[in-house]
Amino acid sequence: MLSEFGPKRFQPEPGYRYARVEDYVLDQQVLARFVGTVALGLPFVMLLGAAVATCFYDSISHFYYAQFLGDVLVAALAFIGTFLLAYRGESRRENRLASLAGLAAFGIALFPTAGDGCDEREFSGRILADLEAESLSAPLRVEPAVDVGQFFELFAQAQAVHFGSALVLFSFLAFYTFFVFTRVIEEEHLTAEGALTTEKKRRNRFYVGCGLVILVTIAALGAYAVMGWSWWNDYNLTFWFEAFALWAFGLSWMVKGRFYGFFLLDPRDKAMRG
Repeated sequence: MLSEFGPKRFQPEPGYRYARVEDYVLDQQVLARFVGTVALGLPFVMLLGAAVATCFYDSISHFYYAQFLGDVLVAALAFIGTFLLAYRGESRRENRLASLAGLAAFGIALFPTAGDGCDEREFSGRILADLEAESLSAPLRVEPAVDVGQFFELFAQAQAVHFGSALVLFSFLAFYTFFVFTRVIEEEHLTAEGALTTEKKRRNRFYVGCGLVILVTIAALGAYAVMGWSWWNDYNLTFWFEAFALWAFGLSWMVKGRFYGFFLLDPRDKAMRG
């Protein structure tokens, strides 16, 4: 395990059946571009929705309770989760890490955070409610004595599962950008003189920068969870930190996919493009 942190970390395993299958590697790059595009676009879609809706939710996760946008959020997370479950890298350990992150993405989508996440007291949204037979024949009324918060919580431990899944996913993303994407495969990333290619150096700078953004996000959200600053949601800081983390995630996978085959290409990538 310690060897995966050295200069030859996460090298292809000899005889591993997914390694060096050229058509499959190309398909992986195409999928990486798609998942990067989804991650980059999700915060912008939520921002656009907030601009035309009645509420700018405190976090991207709280958009789960928004009409239509909640479906977009779940669909995007399901797409990312499916991609990570299907992803096949250069070793079994790499695949297991990606699969764990894929399950975490599904955990975020299926177990929503608690609370309405909206500062406005009148807004259009979706709730989680148990309807009794007599309520079906009359308009649903919420009396003052009813805890409205119960309508924004799937079950008592759902938020803990949500936070745990988010921590696993973001930690995976940071680890991948620092240690997996930056690996050096000699026959692909080294010149005849044994130095890194210019393209690989540039990609690694992108990866490290993205990893740092994700680590700052984890630290900031962790600090808020511990300190509970009252002013935090006045600026929707959870939303913005989550957005920056998603943008970093999306950018790293776009680099992995070579920006739809037009940027930061290795000689091998250029040869495959013909």
